[in-house]
Amino acid sequence: MSDQIRPELRSFILRTFLIGEPADSLQDATPLITSGIITSLAMLDLVSHLETTYRVTIPHDQLSAHKLDSVDRIVEMITELRRAGG
Repeated sequence: MSDQIRPELRSFILRTFLIGEPADSLQDATPLITSGIITSLAMLDLVSHLETTYRVTIPHDQLSAHKLDSVDRIVEMITELRRAGG
């Protein structure tokens, strides 16, 4: 399942938050929030995209820099939410 999420998520981040950057500038472990790539305001766009694209509802207690700080962490969260039926 994560194999399907990862490429789309990387593409979204590159075209939305890293405009004009080469694809290899975004690794799965690249810090997104703590490095400033995604600001707190931009996090709303990210969450909206995640909920719409992956048909999940992200609980407020999951909306943290820790949970959303890398492609790896986001994929893990989406996978857990889908497993739990969220």
